[in-house]
Amino acid sequence: MNSTHSPAMAEATLDLAPEAAREVFRKIAALWECPTQTEGERLRLSFPRGAIDLQTEGAEMRVLLRGDEPSYMQGLRDSLSDQLALASIRLDWAQGRSGQRPANLSVARVLSVRRISPSFTRVEIEGDDLARFASGGLHFRLLFGPEGAGWPETDAQGLTRWPQGAGAWHRPVYTTREITTSGRAARLSFDIFRHEGGRVTQWAEAAATGAEIALTGPGGGETDLTAPWQGFVGDETALPVIARLLSALPDTAKGDAVIFVPDPADIQPIAHPRGVNLRWAMRGGEETPLSALAALPVPAQGRHIFFAGEKSDAIAARAALLGRGLQRGDFTAATYWIRH
Repeated sequence: MNSTHSPAMAEATLDLAPEAAREVFRKIAALWECPTQTEGERLRLSFPRGAIDLQTEGAEMRVLLRGDEPSYMQGLRDSLSDQLALASIRLDWAQGRSGQRPANLSVARVLSVRRISPSFTRVEIEGDDLARFASGGLHFRLLFGPEGAGWPETDAQGLTRWPQGAGAWHRPVYTTREITTSGRAARLSFDIFRHEGGRVTQWAEAAATGAEIALTGPGGGETDLTAPWQGFVGDETALPVIARLLSALPDTAKGDAVIFVPDPADIQPIAHPRGVNLRWAMRGGEETPLSALAALPVPAQGRHIFFAGEKSDAIAARAALLGRGLQRGDFTAATYWIRH
């Protein structure tokens, strides 16, 4: 866990027999697609920024969470507790304080909202504790709750308590496009793909300078940018993250990128290495994200592919890449929206 932050830890007890507990945690690892290691009485689930250890201590089953900083730990604690709750299993956390702001939640204010193309709106926000969004993940969630509900706080177990229940909140995922930090404070911008009836689109149209907004994160978006050859294919919802990834590539990188947009006026300048060929494609034509993926000239080794878009396309992309002989570590296939 390489980080400039201080390591964070949390402990809990689990009222389950050892073998039953291990079976439950192995199923969670499979669902989350994270590797596991077994050493004696300990089962470890490993993540890029932390780990979950399940181990026997005397007559107790103990769960130990480790992470590179508190905001990541909050998300891991909440996610694990929510997943176990689906099986009616409760963790008893040793550290927890009620009435606190969750460590992964920040409140910011709107600086500007502007239409940058027919299909995209750019929002810039500023906050006193947004600097962590510069690293540790490409994405964050915006929080839209019931009218007058207030922002979430922690309960006595240190878990995020959602006013009127988590199901009453809309928590869409967005990508940090640019961020400028000064100490813990930062200015952060993100792009919204405009679509009729979209809740965030409607919010952006009405948002005034100084309006308060909350976000949680960062997280997600981990992908290998060290491979010499990089391939990218995504629809309009993936434009912000592909732009962020292209700008983060080393100058020596080679590869191909195809981004689909609804309108030629949505094409925008994106910083990228000279060795990466960036091509724009129009939605609604004969070419699709899946056909563009199939046409990528993928080398036999030293490669990594990032694909993102609609859920069924992401599933088909994963199967197609495995069928071409790529291993799971050679690509990322992410779902950004679901076709109804």
